[in-house]
Amino acid sequence: MSQLNWQTERVLIWGKTYPELSTKYFETVCTAGVTERGRPVRLYPIPYRYLDTQFKKYQWIEAAIAKNPSDSRPESYRINCDSIQCGDVIPPTPDEWGKRAEVVFREPSWQFESVEELHKAQRGHGTSLGVVVPREIDTVKIVPRPIEDAKSFEEKLAALRIKLKAQSDQFKLFEESVPEEMKKLDFVKARPRVKWRCHSQSCAGHDMQVLDWEVAELQRKVGDDAAIAKMKELCNLSSYALKFFLGNLYLHPTSFMIGSLWYPKRASDRLFL
Repeated sequence: MSQLNWQTERVLIWGKTYPELSTKYFETVCTAGVTERGRPVRLYPIPYRYLDTQFKKYQWIEAAIAKNPSDSRPESYRINCDSIQCGDVIPPTPDEWGKRAEVVFREPSWQFESVEELHKAQRGHGTSLGVVVPREIDTVKIVPRPIEDAKSFEEKLAALRIKLKAQSDQFKLFEESVPEEMKKLDFVKARPRVKWRCHSQSCAGHDMQVLDWEVAELQRKVGDDAAIAKMKELCNLSSYALKFFLGNLYLHPTSFMIGSLWYPKRASDRLFL
């Protein structure tokens, strides 16, 4: 870690994905935000549920971050989790969407008219995070995950249990000892998918998974049907000034997914459509 160029930054968090098991980092949450200047950053890996200092969406944090040398995507940064200090939260009241927008959308370079424009930026500059406003929502549904995903989850879980039981010196969590016990993590058997159209004149439609932790938690607590009903409500473009925060995959840079949603009520957000 000492060889990295660490710099202290203030970051406003706008997205967290559902936790994933990791044989290297135990458990990780892909977290994204913007700096005070409005520059988007991806902070990874973060063993969020094992942190002493936890943060919420739309909360300011201050931490030491450094460009991730193993990830060429320009927005990807390592974070020193021990350095995290939590600041103010911009609460989810109607008046506060404007205050969030002042920071989140301060930098126009990662806001795109269409997914096609985002893909063009990805090809030219490696851009891996972008905000796009949907023109139409075709369908919102729940789709079972592949059997291979469930198998991989169980294999990682078994491997981690062995390492935890042995307290292996070969397994370290950010250079600390392994946790005393594993926190229960449910495998998400199905994920919401949204078929939608952006503002490109030639848009044939996009079909994307939703990886947002809040959506997954809603599924876990109240079930798939209730979660999809809520997703359909938020995807009603007559009622909500919806925007999608899109991010790609490290191994599949042309594949973008919905990492988080921006959903102020239209009546209270006319200045930010």
